[in-house]
Amino acid sequence: MNLKDAMDKFLKNPVSDNERNLIDILKTSEFLSPIMLISPMVNKDGSSFDEEEGNNIRFVILEDEDTDKKYYPLFTSQEEMLKWRKDEEQESIKLKLKDYAPMLLSEKNEYDGIVIDPFSHSLILNLKFLESVFK
Repeated sequence: MNLKDAMDKFLKNPVSDNERNLIDILKTSEFLSPIMLISPMVNKDGSSFDEEEGNNIRFVILEDEDTDKKYYPLFTSQEEMLKWRKDEEQESIKLKLKDYAPMLLSEKNEYDGIVIDPFSHSLILNLKFLESVFK
């Protein structure tokens, strides 16, 4: 069973067997994570520097206007990402769910979780759920 099928099955019937199956597939799946590349700043002498050294990638965040909750969007395919932004040049990187653990579980985290395919499945994984998956 692929990830989309597992999400469909869980969303239609959220019983524990479907949840366990979904978690197993989520742990091994790769996602497209939209990013923004930040250009280094330039000094007057022409040399460049980063405001935060080594930090030239910013992850895109989606905010739910009804709840004010903020999520990292993850997409299962380029087609799903195009539903969000019809820009084939949108920068993205491939990451696994575990790659988000350091960001989401840190004390400095100010986001509420992850949303997978926000413009179709819209599967929200909140922090409590992610903590159980990451452990």
